[in-house]
Amino acid sequence: MKKQNLLKIVNSIMVLVFICLVTTALLDDVIPRDIYVKVHPLCGYIFTACVVCHVILNWTWIKTNIFKKA
Repeated sequence: MKKQNLLKIVNSIMVLVFICLVTTALLDDVIPRDIYVKVHPLCGYIFTACVVCHVILNWTWIKTNIFKKA
């Protein structure tokens, strides 16, 4: 699979999981505690994995633009 296609998938998942994280954080008092305790950490782990994949897939761009020699 091409890197651009993987990035589209990872970025889409990352956006959805981020929305879920923000929603569960803001509605902490409204959501039943047993659901919150399961959903929020799971979304956090998935989001972290997506960020790592995002950085790996964009590593060439990061090296070129962030770590370029002065």
